[in-house]
Amino acid sequence: MELKSMGADRPSNDERSEGLRSLAHVNLAQEAYGELKRGLMTGGFRPGAKLTIRDLASAMGISPTPVREALVQLAAEGALEQTAGRSFVVPQLDAESYEDLRRLRELTEGEAAFRAAGLATNKTIAELTRLHAHLIEAKNSADYRSALVWNQRFHLELAAAGGSRRLLRIVEGLWLQMGPLLNVLYEHRDVPSLGERHSHLTVIEALHNRDGAAAREAIQADIAGSATAILGNLEAQDTPGGTKR
Repeated sequence: MELKSMGADRPSNDERSEGLRSLAHVNLAQEAYGELKRGLMTGGFRPGAKLTIRDLASAMGISPTPVREALVQLAAEGALEQTAGRSFVVPQLDAESYEDLRRLRELTEGEAAFRAAGLATNKTIAELTRLHAHLIEAKNSADYRSALVWNQRFHLELAAAGGSRRLLRIVEGLWLQMGPLLNVLYEHRDVPSLGERHSHLTVIEALHNRDGAAAREAIQADIAGSATAILGNLEAQDTPGGTKR
């Protein structure tokens, strides 16, 4: 994806002579975008967090311009809100917005899982098995930050196995908005009980059996499984004495 530079009003000497932008700059902006995107998807940023260009540039060891471009791109995708000045904010979702996102995730990830059942290779199934094992290990160790990362990777790996780049981009877009909200779940330790059969295992079994309907149902159950806890925490934050940020 080409990112338009906002750091210069006039073309550089190289641009005037060749009509081309510096590839090093483009790649740097894309790298900044990818890093921020991963942070949002995996709960690295909390809802309501204020992101400043200067602080992020310092943290990533790069100049402000590519960071600014990445943030503007993420704001255009609905993952961030731009405020006055040079700040961007991670949106705070209410219960209604969460429910909308959840239903859209069930539809899109369910369709991807259905398709994956007919396309998944042994290598894909092995990778999903590996990612889920890391997720369970992180939960057993109460390493909830890592659990968010492994869970996100499992879901996107499954979506990618569906074989549609368009569908994968839609799923990623929803995760950009959902990722920060998952902090609300894990910071309260309201994780699904490890004593129950995890829906991820049912997904993997469905892929083994080439059962698209079962794969769809299992991933939708997984997405819906956290709804009660997330909604409860969102409602608590909105009540007097809550911890709304």
